Amino acid sequence: MLRSPASIRSAHVDPSWVDIYGHMNMAYYVKLFDDLGHDILAEFGLGEAYTRRFGFGLFTVTATIAYLREVTANAPLTVSLTIDKADDKRLWTSLEMRHSEHGFVAATMDQLAVNVSLATRRAAAFPAELDEVLSPYKLSPEARA
Repeated sequence: MLRSPASIRSAHVDPSWVDIYGHMNMAYYVKLFDDLGHDILAEFGLGEAYTRRFGFGLFTVTATIAYLREVTANAPLTVSLTIDKADDKRLWTSLEMRHSEHGFVAATMDQLAVNVSLATRRAAAFPAELDEVLSPYKLSPEARA
């Protein structure tokens, strides 16, 4: 099994995201991971065009977030996403948020998403057209057992 190379997007901490403690509120870490993660997934063919073409979407079923260092207003950030593994209906990813100037990791998120048919609202297999993209990350049948 192979991990994908990380793809990266940049952002800045909007001052309105800063809470009474003087740092970015935890909800905005999740917002950045979600917003920029969707942009990055488009590189793998799993973005908005995927949903429009196939009628499927990736629904997050678990997310584990580690808040490691605080960031403050206007801090420059990068968010990277790596595909860790996949099977016929699920996708495991790791995201990392770094302070662009100082280089430290501010937060990480490990996420499990399920491919869902928007017509049936049920888990569905990824379309065959994505085999080339996802096959390097696919779990072997033994690993699924």
